[in-house]
Amino acid sequence: MRITFTLLLFLFILRAPAQDINTAKLDSFFNALGDHNKSMGSFAVAKNGKLVYQRSLGYKSLRPDTIRASSATQYRIGSITKVFTATMIFQLIDEGKLSLDTKLSKYFPRMPNAEKITVLDLLSHTSGLMDYVNDVTNKGWITNPHPKAELLDTIAKRNAHFDPGTKQQYSNSGYLLMAYILEEITGKPYSRLLEVRVLKKIGLKNTSSGIPNNSGKTEARPYAMISNWTDRKDIYFPNVIGVGDILSTPADLLTFMNALSSGKLVSPKSYAQMSAFKDQNQFAMGLLRVPFYDQTGLGHNGGTYGSYSVLYSFKESGISIASCINGLNYPLNDISVALLSISNGKSFQIPSFKEVVLKKEELDSYLGIYASTTMPIKITFTKNGTSLVAQATGQAAFPLEAVAKDKFKFDGAGIVIEFNAEKQEMALKQGGQMTLFTKEKK
Repeated sequence: MRITFTLLLFLFILRAPAQDINTAKLDSFFNALGDHNKSMGSFAVAKNGKLVYQRSLGYKSLRPDTIRASSATQYRIGSITKVFTATMIFQLIDEGKLSLDTKLSKYFPRMPNAEKITVLDLLSHTSGLMDYVNDVTNKGWITNPHPKAELLDTIAKRNAHFDPGTKQQYSNSGYLLMAYILEEITGKPYSRLLEVRVLKKIGLKNTSSGIPNNSGKTEARPYAMISNWTDRKDIYFPNVIGVGDILSTPADLLTFMNALSSGKLVSPKSYAQMSAFKDQNQFAMGLLRVPFYDQTGLGHNGGTYGSYSVLYSFKESGISIASCINGLNYPLNDISVALLSISNGKSFQIPSFKEVVLKKEELDSYLGIYASTTMPIKITFTKNGTSLVAQATGQAAFPLEAVAKDKFKFDGAGIVIEFNAEKQEMALKQGGQMTLFTKEKK
């Protein structure tokens, strides 16, 4: 069954000159996304620190009331929150209240390798600490409330992955600990620190922290496309203070990034450290780097269980982009590529989204449970009308779009699935990797 409502598209373009950015082509791209239910969210582009384009698609809420998204809609920005946390850590360093060499044992002596782990390690994902969000068997654990003591216990009771400073591996735990360190040093809750140290300082009126799920007045609700936009249970955000809980808008994010890089929030020395990369590491201390043709951008991205975000800034061209999404049915990276390509005057073809429709009986050969010898999950395939639906162990179901006979895709996660009915096999391709699954016998 196809979605029964049409996403309304809303254009919010500033009266300021577009500075040679092809806003009409950006509109065409977002029209295509909206017309085919590929995304709901808000998007913005800045040139040399000035906002030159904004666009919102779809709705911030579908139930109980249908409320359209706008430039004032707030979205969960996920791990872009970490840039705010790193900024406040460096503010304390600038004030002499903390240093990159400060040991974790000063604040959390129970943590593995606490005597060796430094603030630098926490900032740069080189601590070796387990990831309390991802290194758990039950991925739904983080969607339920947990007290601070339990969150800390989860990290403390697990062995470290490696000795600090010996390698880099993304860890949400380091930023949770830094949020708590900020609170301990200042005696103020993270949300208040954010307000005083960042939001009021640079005039961000649509950004906040410490707001429980779906309680913000202008907060977008999370949805997943399963035949139509379906409610999605997201991370319980008080579990991820300083890690992924901030609510914001694309325009506010672009203002923040410009203020950070221009010395309005931290010293030039601190910003240089935040954006200094060791060898081929992807992460510096709060920022990651992003290649685009001959440019290298700085920023971060974010993904929760229902919201997705991007914040990238490119010094060479002066172009910065921000995306905040509460409904994704198209690769997030492809949206970023479109924004950057069009904004930089690069060649870009607007996708057509032509869909292959299979008959109900043609889907029958794909139905069943598939298992792999190399991946500890099973994937169950069912059908909903003329749509094939997949569900991995412990995860939400997601619809597959037919590309050809025996070939399907799920753009929201960059997944391509190919069936071999004769061999009773299925190949799952994602992120450049391929995993073979075999259909279980009934």
